[in-house]
Amino acid sequence: MSAVDLGCATEGASNKNPVYSKTDRSRMLIQVANSALLSGDPTGALQSLMRAEQEDDGLPELHHSKGLAYLMKHDPEKALQCVKKAVRLKPNYSDANNTLGKLLIDSGQYDEAIPPLQLAAQDALNREAYKAWTNLGILSYRRGDYRQSEVYMSRAIEEAPALSCVAYYYRGQIRVRNKQWKIAIGDYSEASKKLCSQFGDAYLALGMAYQQDQKFELARKTFLEIQRRYPNTKLAEQALDQLKYLP
Repeated sequence: MSAVDLGCATEGASNKNPVYSKTDRSRMLIQVANSALLSGDPTGALQSLMRAEQEDDGLPELHHSKGLAYLMKHDPEKALQCVKKAVRLKPNYSDANNTLGKLLIDSGQYDEAIPPLQLAAQDALNREAYKAWTNLGILSYRRGDYRQSEVYMSRAIEEAPALSCVAYYYRGQIRVRNKQWKIAIGDYSEASKKLCSQFGDAYLALGMAYQQDQKFELARKTFLEIQRRYPNTKLAEQALDQLKYLP
């Protein structure tokens, strides 16, 4: 890896032998760890991150990545500790604030989740603010405040319409509660196409909305598509059960 590639290395007497600081080495190890996370290898990520800590443990991104690794290893308590440390080191760290908010929601700490999620959502430089808006919407949904949840989900969709699969899905759920079948169908359709095409729950919800709207052929087609896409899964079994109720 060259000094040009890193953009943060200092060079010694020879251009062929760059000298990296401890912080530089820590950042390189964090990059290795993040690649491992993307490959689904949290153990490998943690190995690199522990080496990175030995070089420089004051980098907030190190502790955020460590939190994500622990989350992948189904250890939410350690994940929460790591992400909290990342935010202590850098209070305006939007990615970490969003992760912190999600972890707090999952642990039932709704009031504590709101401030970090609001910081991440309202950060004008955060390219993934839609994730924080979506998490705020999920929080309101779980509290039974469906009107506020719909506001947050709509804001997420405005921020990133092509990526807001979960926001479309929850907004569809809210509209189903209000018996707005046709509008819900539109949301579920968005939640299951293009970049969202692997979101199986949205397909199932779409089929059920068609069923409620008495569009039985479209419902049948959707349930059969679920069985084709997700064979031998619980989702396929649910689709089969729904087919039994179609006229």
